[in-house]
Amino acid sequence: MKRNLTIAAIGAFIMILLMQWQGGGLKTAGTPLGIIHLEFADTPAKLHALLAVWDIGTVKMNTLLDFVFIVSYVLFLSLAAAYTALKWPEKTFLRKAGLFLVRVAFAAGIFDIAENLLMLQSIAGNYTNASLQLTYYCAAIKFSLIGLILLYLLTSLPNSIRKK
Repeated sequence: MKRNLTIAAIGAFIMILLMQWQGGGLKTAGTPLGIIHLEFADTPAKLHALLAVWDIGTVKMNTLLDFVFIVSYVLFLSLAAAYTALKWPEKTFLRKAGLFLVRVAFAAGIFDIAENLLMLQSIAGNYTNASLQLTYYCAAIKFSLIGLILLYLLTSLPNSIRKK
């Protein structure tokens, strides 16, 4: 499992670097977080403001690359949660929580896929107020789930290091 975790971590890291490089043009003084601003553009006014200053081709490519990134980060987070969970004693809450978070990583990926499909529709001009709100909530839920997993991994780190 450790080898698979290392490979998944390297893959996720490479995808982060690739997406940062490819989406660099989306980071401006008004949009320092790049594509994340589109994920949270919950009104037509916010969407139009972004699309007025961004190259649509760059936005589309960054969103399409995100589908590959989803696979890499879901694999990494699920393997990391499983690896970390198995370092806790059997039948403890933290072990059960870690094994549950394996599934949470996949849920985050599903919310991310939905968010990306909605963003592709938005940049193509096919959106409604409801679809923009749905995109926003998919992003918020995705980031919350990922944050929960990262919090678990960080709090479990001392135990994982001790239990080599």
